[in-house]
Amino acid sequence: MPPLFFLSYSRDDAVDPYLDRFYHDLCAEVSIRGGLDLESVGFLDREQPTGAIWPRTTGAALGTCSVFVPVYSPHLFSSHTCGQEWHTFAIRAAAHQERQETTVEKPGGIVPVWWVPPVQEAPAVARYLQDTRDKFGPEYREFGLRYLLQLRANDGLYRNFLVRFSNEILKAAAAPPGPCEVPDLLAAPNAFAPAPDATPLPRQAGSTESAGPRQVTFVVAVGDRETMRVVRTVLGTYGHDWADWRPYHPACPDRVAVRAQGVATAQRMISYLTPADESLFVLLDRAEKRGEMVVLIVDPWSVELPVYETLLARLDRLNSHHSTVLVPWESVDSPNSSEGSRAHDKLYASLGNWMDAGDRLFREDIWSMDEFEKVLGQTLIEIRARILGRAEARRRVTETGPRTRPVLTLPKN
Repeated sequence: MPPLFFLSYSRDDAVDPYLDRFYHDLCAEVSIRGGLDLESVGFLDREQPTGAIWPRTTGAALGTCSVFVPVYSPHLFSSHTCGQEWHTFAIRAAAHQERQETTVEKPGGIVPVWWVPPVQEAPAVARYLQDTRDKFGPEYREFGLRYLLQLRANDGLYRNFLVRFSNEILKAAAAPPGPCEVPDLLAAPNAFAPAPDATPLPRQAGSTESAGPRQVTFVVAVGDRETMRVVRTVLGTYGHDWADWRPYHPACPDRVAVRAQGVATAQRMISYLTPADESLFVLLDRAEKRGEMVVLIVDPWSVELPVYETLLARLDRLNSHHSTVLVPWESVDSPNSSEGSRAHDKLYASLGNWMDAGDRLFREDIWSMDEFEKVLGQTLIEIRARILGRAEARRRVTETGPRTRPVLTLPKN
C-alpha cells in the first residue's frame, strides 16, 4: 500500500536518534488521527526489507505517496539525493495541479518540518512554500523541532506540535497528486542545484583541461498559456510559465524541460534551465569560451510571437559548434495542419540557415517524449564530439626553448 507521507532527510542527519523518534511518533499520531494502518503511514528509506533495491523502492514511494515531508536542516539543501527526491515529487504535484486547472502556480503537497533551522538561504524551489513556523510556537520557530525533543521541559510543546503537524499532513493528503512511475530516481535532476552564472569565467593561462563538456544549459522558447492564445486554439500543452510546457500532453504529462534535465543527468552532466531571451547570446558566448553546451528547445508555434521571431532571426546569423536546436511537434500530423504549416513557414523564415544545416544543428522530427529523449541523448553526444574534435592541443614552451620536436640520435661507435 502506498505510504501517506515520505520523509526526506539528509544522510548527515541519519545518525541523529531524535530524528528516528520523531518519525515513529509522527507515524503513530497520523495513524490514530487519520484512522490509518500504522504500517502504511510513512516511508523512511532506512526501514526497508533486506535485499531491497534502494533507488527502485524509494522511487516507487515518491511516485505514490500523498505528502512529501522534507526535514529542514543545515545539511538538507546541500544534499544531491534530497534534491532529486524533491524534484521527483514536485513534478507529480505540478502535473496534478495542471490537470485540475488550478490557479495556484506552484506544486502543493510539500509540508516541511524545521528540524534545525538552515544556515543558508533556501533554494528557489523552496522559497514559495508558506512559512508555517509561527503555528508551532516561538521555541520551534527559533530553534527547530530537535530542540523540543532535547529537553524534558519541552515535552508538552513537542506533543502539541505532533498533533498540529499531523493535522497539516492529513489536510495535505486530502488532495494527493496522481501516481506516476519513477523509472530511475538516480537520474532525476537535483532541484536544489544553483542557477548558472551568466558571467563568463576567464580561463587560466596554460590550462590543459580537455575532459570534454560537463555542463549543458537548456534554453526554452515557448510562451505561457495566456500568451499562446494569440497564435493557437489548442492550449492544453501550455502552463503558467515557460517551464510548464508539455508538448506531448496528454500522452505524456511531464514537462519537456524536466525530461531534458533527466537525459543530461543520465550522461553525468550538470544541467540548467532558462527561458529564451537576450541572455541566450551571453550563454552562447560563454559556451564557446568554456567548452560548455547549449540546447535550444523551441515550440514551433511560439515563433509566431514577435519576441521569439526576432530572437531566432538573430540566432540564425550565428554559427555555433557548441549548440543545437530541437523542435518538438505534438504529433506527426502537427506540421501538416493549417496552424502547423503556418508555424513551420515562420520557423524557416527565422531559422532557415540552421534548418538547412540538418541534423548537425537542427532537429524537428520529434513526435513523442520517447523520441525527444532519444534525439536529445544523441545530440549531447554529437555536440560533445564536435567540441572535442575542435579542441586545440596546447604545449608549453619557454621564451628561449625549442619550438620543434626534439630528435633523438644514437651515440657514435
